Amino acid sequence: MKTSLKWRTIIALILMYIALLLNWEWIWGFFLLIWVIPDLKSGTTFFIEPISKNKNPFVFWLIIISWGLMAIYSFYLLFLTISELFYF
Repeated sequence: MKTSLKWRTIIALILMYIALLLNWEWIWGFFLLIWVIPDLKSGTTFFIEPISKNKNPFVFWLIIISWGLMAIYSFYLLFLTISELFYF
């Protein structure tokens, strides 16, 4: 039985460790977008348990919108940090 190396997952884990050590809040927005986009295509998301857009549309959209807003917020925090560097 041959197993494939999940290099994208390994890179993501390494990035998570680096983000925790360097206190990079923007990386969480990046990860949230990586989770939201395929979920929109497939119509199923995973938050504690699988949530299908067809069976639980309210909960599905609540999760997707929440993750999207959290991603925007984390990028906004990055923007604030960068703008503070230029405007004392």
